[in-house]
Amino acid sequence: MQPVVIRTERLVLDLPVPADADVVTRACQDPLFESVLTTPWPYERRHADAFLGEHVPKGWATGGELTWAIRANAGDPLVGMISVRETQNEIGFWMVREHRGAGVMSEAATAVAEWVLAGGIAGASTVFWRAVVGNTGSAKVARAAGFRHIRPADSLVPDRDGNLRPAWFGVREAIVDPRAESSWNEILGPRA
Repeated sequence: MQPVVIRTERLVLDLPVPADADVVTRACQDPLFESVLTTPWPYERRHADAFLGEHVPKGWATGGELTWAIRANAGDPLVGMISVRETQNEIGFWMVREHRGAGVMSEAATAVAEWVLAGGIAGASTVFWRAVVGNTGSAKVARAAGFRHIRPADSLVPDRDGNLRPAWFGVREAIVDPRAESSWNEILGPRA
């Protein structure tokens, strides 16, 4: 599959490139990532180089994982990263610390989910999300992007060391389920 550019009102989602390595390295050294993501820890420049030079191009070529850099404008430094893994059309994302809290990731996640469900991935009728219990920032993005919190029978996910940890899960369909917003109340409380 060829990389696809997605544009929203405020964002350009395009191909992450090797020139993004400095920003990726710095962002992925955020201590929050150690506890909530499966990125290597400690995160080093060589991890960013391999991710951008090998993983991202291979993911697009095979269709196995489609990854976008989130930017304010084409050519700008990335402010976050978002991807969809073909297996179960699972969305994953992270945001550079100084850009959190402005709704950027929610806008990007909504755009990617809508692209997938509009035929971007052939036959996709749902997009899934998951995060380790306690990652409320990610859960807030999922809620804002129209995902409905679900409770699968197996609610564990592997961490970077292969240990299983309790997780939260969500699902998004092309038409947002009217129960989606309230499904998060137990975790996040009602939205103000």
